[in-house]
Amino acid sequence: MKGTNILGLVFPNVNDICIPELTSTRAIASIPFGGKYRLIDFTISNMVNSGINRVGVVAEKKFASLMDHLGSGKAWDLSKRRGGLTILSPFGQGVDSVNTTMECMYNACGFIEHAPEKYVLLCTSNSVFNCDYSKMVAQHMETGADITFMYVNGKVPKGFSNPIVITTDTDNKIKDMVINPRVDSTNGFECDYLCSTAFMKKELFLDILADCISRNALDIRRNMFLDNYKRFNIYGYEFKGYLSSVTSLDSYFKTNMSLMDPLVRADLFNQDRPIYTKVRDDMPSKYGLGCCVKNSLIAQGCVIEGEVENSIISKGVHIGKGAKIENCIIMQDTKIGENAKLSYVICDKDAVIKNDRALMGYETYPIYIAKANIV
Repeated sequence: MKGTNILGLVFPNVNDICIPELTSTRAIASIPFGGKYRLIDFTISNMVNSGINRVGVVAEKKFASLMDHLGSGKAWDLSKRRGGLTILSPFGQGVDSVNTTMECMYNACGFIEHAPEKYVLLCTSNSVFNCDYSKMVAQHMETGADITFMYVNGKVPKGFSNPIVITTDTDNKIKDMVINPRVDSTNGFECDYLCSTAFMKKELFLDILADCISRNALDIRRNMFLDNYKRFNIYGYEFKGYLSSVTSLDSYFKTNMSLMDPLVRADLFNQDRPIYTKVRDDMPSKYGLGCCVKNSLIAQGCVIEGEVENSIISKGVHIGKGAKIENCIIMQDTKIGENAKLSYVICDKDAVIKNDRALMGYETYPIYIAKANIV
């Protein structure tokens, strides 16, 4: 099965509510990650690397930064005459014009119906992983499934909104599906839970969507997934590589910090399936006399004059003399003054930390400095 017969649909606002600190002005898909990427880069790169060349991004709200980042899709080789990248913004100008992801999908039906592809791949964009979808598609064809959901085995991440936990038989057919069970991995149990990726025929998807809209059943997890798992032949596909879902500020911090592990980096940034992103042309980073950098990821265009340890520093960051940065995530164009001391801090874009300031969080409770704030 070739990826050219698959339409990719990405939902950049699903799970926005999980991280209000980082999504007050942007979609969760637009959150910076790893010093140079956005979360949506992993979703779209996985699609492109699997041969999918038509992708629709079904936006609900706060999509200005998303549009700026994605542009024409050139960075992902999606700037094409046929296929390519399309950002599907919601209709109307009112605040309540569109209320749910389901309604946004329904408003995009014109785009979906006119796409020549036979199948659709539905993905959210708050998970960090590198996946070859062709293996999932191959299983779908072999089993004769109506719908195939991707799932992982493990503990449900803290803050995951209404996780769907499944039970499968020996050939991965889904026998049971429950939402947010009381006895779950938060109590120390590992389970199989969906990671919001589904594959099916386009015609079936449109039929289910139209049925849900006609019944005013607008909860995508309960009405599109849970209400239909017994009606159709539904299988699960287990993803066994590294996958981390960003579902809270704590999980965002830990997922970024996991990049310090060379095994995680090797899994995520596979040379055969690269992760693409919008390129910002900057000069190489400059390191001043007496500076010290240990176990950190430093993007281009930075000026480092102080000490940096176990941290992720994005493009264009300036760290002043005598400053000490430990276990921090510093987003692009942030200025940190001389002799400042930061530990377990997440600084959003364009923040300013003045001279001699000291901020200290904890591994399970990092401090967040909002975009363009001055401390």
